[in-house]
Amino acid sequence: MARQRPPSVFSPRSPVVVMAMTFLGGYLETEFGKSWGISGLIWAVTGGLGIAYVAWCWGGRTRSARAWAVIDRGPALALVGVPAFAFPFFGAGLCVFFGLPKVLIIPFGLVTLFCLLMMFIGVADPPKWWGPRWFRQGEHKKDFKGAASRGALGTLAGSSAARTPVLSSQEECGKSFGDVAAPVVRWKGGWVHDPDTGEQDHGLARKGTVEGTLAWYPQGLGFAATEREDALRGKPTVVTIPAERLTGVEVAPGRAGADGRPRRGRWMRSPFPRLVVRTASDTYVFDVARGRARQVAAFIKERAGQAA
Repeated sequence: MARQRPPSVFSPRSPVVVMAMTFLGGYLETEFGKSWGISGLIWAVTGGLGIAYVAWCWGGRTRSARAWAVIDRGPALALVGVPAFAFPFFGAGLCVFFGLPKVLIIPFGLVTLFCLLMMFIGVADPPKWWGPRWFRQGEHKKDFKGAASRGALGTLAGSSAARTPVLSSQEECGKSFGDVAAPVVRWKGGWVHDPDTGEQDHGLARKGTVEGTLAWYPQGLGFAATEREDALRGKPTVVTIPAERLTGVEVAPGRAGADGRPRRGRWMRSPFPRLVVRTASDTYVFDVARGRARQVAAFIKERAGQAA
């Protein structure tokens, strides 16, 4: 059987396109709804289409309806991003256009509150417990077995990487601790290589941060960038800290550097506490997804003590 390919992010059924159309509908309503004499109608139509799309994705009855699960950022957009805007748009649009009591917006607003909370705790991906059963059980992987998921920037990066092969950070990290050592546990996060900068390495990056995975190996702590970061940056990004070199593990406030002082500017900086790891000669700062810096710090202290 020929290998199934995931759809393009520019497909009309892609959550990336649906999210863009949702924003467009909100813009048109805000700018022209009143002057066109249809206040609330664009919101209601946009929100209704978004809700129908979410229901279609959730049902996943066809291969096309499950395709969002293998598109880069697809799960976050289909399960969190689109409903976060579609539900309030629909509720507010109905109330404004038909003059209904505003109290009817509350149920739709609760959906938004729930989704915004998941955006806050989930960072890039929805929690593992959220989503239809077939998605949580990984059934969509059978539809697109062997196919890589890519987003708009990932597609461009992938084509560039095909011309210029890039070593895998994940593989290089394992090799640094031995013959492709296996990690004991992993955490999503990022390496904050420059907490002071206001620049992004690329359009999806947090300021001064490389997205990747923190992992504890039997030999120490390692960080490896994601495949997308490898492609976009054109080189692997790996940080390895042998357990015997660790001299201190701390937790700093969100947006802070190793000195514990939060930097200015909240845009594109993680709000969660940061992990600070010290050696005799260097200091490393890491973001840890879902605010787990304290748990990770306690784990590293315990394992480093055992290794010593």
